[in-house]
Amino acid sequence: MSCAPRATLAIVAYGQPDLVEDLLDSIVDNTPEAHEILVVDNASPDDTYERVQRHRSQPRLVRSDRNLGYGGGANLGVRASNSEIVVIMNSDLKVTKDWLSPLLAPIETKSAVIAAPLYVNENGDVVESGASLTADGHIHRAQTLNIGTVPVDHVSAACWAVQRDWFQKVGGFDPSYGLGYYEDADLCAVAHSNKKVVAVVNESRVMHRIGASFTSSAIQRLSHRNHARTENRWYWMRRGTQQDAWPGETATTHGRVAVIGRYPELVRELRARNISVAVLDNAMQLQQRRNRDDVVVVENEHSAVAEFAPRAELTIPENLERALRRAGIAPSPTPPRSRFSHISGTRGPRW
Repeated sequence: MSCAPRATLAIVAYGQPDLVEDLLDSIVDNTPEAHEILVVDNASPDDTYERVQRHRSQPRLVRSDRNLGYGGGANLGVRASNSEIVVIMNSDLKVTKDWLSPLLAPIETKSAVIAAPLYVNENGDVVESGASLTADGHIHRAQTLNIGTVPVDHVSAACWAVQRDWFQKVGGFDPSYGLGYYEDADLCAVAHSNKKVVAVVNESRVMHRIGASFTSSAIQRLSHRNHARTENRWYWMRRGTQQDAWPGETATTHGRVAVIGRYPELVRELRARNISVAVLDNAMQLQQRRNRDDVVVVENEHSAVAEFAPRAELTIPENLERALRRAGIAPSPTPPRSRFSHISGTRGPRW
């Protein structure tokens, strides 16, 4: 483009070239504003790089020699950008008409350091409009006001407009989160700890095809690991925001288990080992648990459990010990230390 770009659109891609091409097509068709497109190829195992190189949008490409994960790829894209504002984008998006200018406005006016659009599905229904975070490290999706720019605790980083200088000053996404999950919750917490605003812009809509990046087993493993890291790192800031505990739950435990059905001996043993246990009558009650469980113990209803508690390890009673290990839980008769003992760990490689 002849005039200086208002923003760099930095797309992080790992394989799935059809998705990347769909996103690039939607950008060409719906983005009249001056912009540059930068695609970070995260060592794709297929012909993604070659296909993107031939695309009519003529993007600039940066090729990593290994898969840096979404956060690492985004960091690389921001460093390579030529604009003061960078829109970090996952490859499983499609933008819609008039999406960019409203998204850039809070960053251009410096009223926010992170701005995200309203995420919708292919039918135009809202799938994400921000979320709250609680002291136990969990993300609770919420429907925010559907007009204007709304400050939020968290919104997923599938499409973020950021101030480049601020993003680089705080170190970007923390590489310790690895290939996926919670690195965006962590960076939102960094913003809030520095009295900065994270916002959802309802006038900007982007279609997000959620769930294309990992297998279900990888989702569980990465989610357990990174959830614990986020909880420990940011408990000091989120304390007092814990959702009401269910009967039998305690504030400081080695982990959370939901038991569906009546297994009194198993429940007593877990609680004696400082595991927080909720006893449920059926899988439908998991909806009220807000996806907080690390392990769900159940004899049947497996499909319902997978729907209502996707991050939890699913197990029958006989295999509980193995499920606890997969979830990263080490039950112990010694209670865990207070979360405040981890306050020194809130300053990691970013600082």
